[in-house]
Amino acid sequence: MKAQTSIMAVVLAGGQGRRMGADKAGLTIGGQSFLEKIAGELAGFGEVLVSVAAAGAPRLAGCRNVEDVYKGCGPLSGLYSALSVIDTEALLAVSCDLPLFSRELGAYLIAQLDAEVDAVVPVTAGRIHPLCAVYRKRCAAVFKQQLEQGDLKLRNALMRLNAKYVEITDGEFAEMLDKNINTRADLETLGAKDHKS
Repeated sequence: MKAQTSIMAVVLAGGQGRRMGADKAGLTIGGQSFLEKIAGELAGFGEVLVSVAAAGAPRLAGCRNVEDVYKGCGPLSGLYSALSVIDTEALLAVSCDLPLFSRELGAYLIAQLDAEVDAVVPVTAGRIHPLCAVYRKRCAAVFKQQLEQGDLKLRNALMRLNAKYVEITDGEFAEMLDKNINTRADLETLGAKDHKS
C-alpha cells in the first residue's frame, strides 16, 4: 500500500482578472464566491492557503494569505510563494477560476503522486492543467531559479520537473477542469454572476 503523502492546499487568487474586468475570486456561484467554494472543497486537505498578489488582500475565514514573493510574475510566483511556506511534502494547487472543482478531483490527483514524481498534472483532450495540480515542495527550487531568470512560463518549469501527466477520462472531472472562467462569456455560460451585479 502506498504511503500517504502529507498535503496542504492553495487557492491561486493573485491574478488581476484583466480579461474578466473583475477579481475572479469574488465572482459567485450558488451564493458563494469562487474563492469560498474552492476553499471549502479543499478544507479536507490540511491547511488551506490563499495566494494573493500583495499584502492587504481580504482574508477568508479559516485560510492563510500568502503574498507573492515575486511581484507581477503570475501563477509561477504564486506557486513558488506557497511552496516556500508549506511544512508538508506536497501542495495541491487550484486556480480561483475553476469554480466547479471538487474535493473528489483533488483526492484523485493526490492519489497519483508517486515517490519519484515532482508534480501531477491533469490533461483533458491534450490540454494540460498546471493550475489544478499537485506539486512537491522540492519544486520550489526550480520555480525560484526560473523566476530569477525572468522566465514566467509554468509550462517551461514543468519541462524541468519529473511531472506525471494524468489523462482525465471521467466526464465530470474533465468538465471541472475545462470550465475555467476567464471572460464574461464564460461566466454567462456557467450561469454564475459577478458579486457586484
